[in-house]
Amino acid sequence: MQALTKTQALDRHALVMTLWLPFGVVAVTLFHYGVSVGGAWFILAGFAMILCAFIGHIIVNAVLRGPFTQAELALGLVLYATGLIALGLATLLGPDFRAHSFLPTCAGFLLIFASVIFYMIVQYGLRRSFDNFDVIRSFSPKAPGPERGRPAK
Repeated sequence: MQALTKTQALDRHALVMTLWLPFGVVAVTLFHYGVSVGGAWFILAGFAMILCAFIGHIIVNAVLRGPFTQAELALGLVLYATGLIALGLATLLGPDFRAHSFLPTCAGFLLIFASVIFYMIVQYGLRRSFDNFDVIRSFSPKAPGPERGRPAK
């Protein structure tokens, strides 16, 4: 993979934002309508819009031969965690939410999680996907030995 020039990176960013903004607006509108009066199908349609934007982002990455940037990964993780926290608070504080919107919202979050895991396995393989989350191994010190410049005992 070759590094993108500054102009190519800016073009990629504009393309990704042009993709996410309309899908995001439609998703937020569907969530709002689904939670207030619409019901489960509108909530699930909102999650489907997020999934469509994610698939479009994957296609942009494939066409431009680039991975997700660190900022995109961080933003996605923060938004997902914020959504889970909002789900927990709405479940605890809103009895109407528990009765009508809890199951489709949980199903949507599980669908997004499963889609990201599926993408990682397809893109990187099972071993590299696991290594991305294996932080314990990266902090374990190597045993001293001849390969580290110390004589073997």
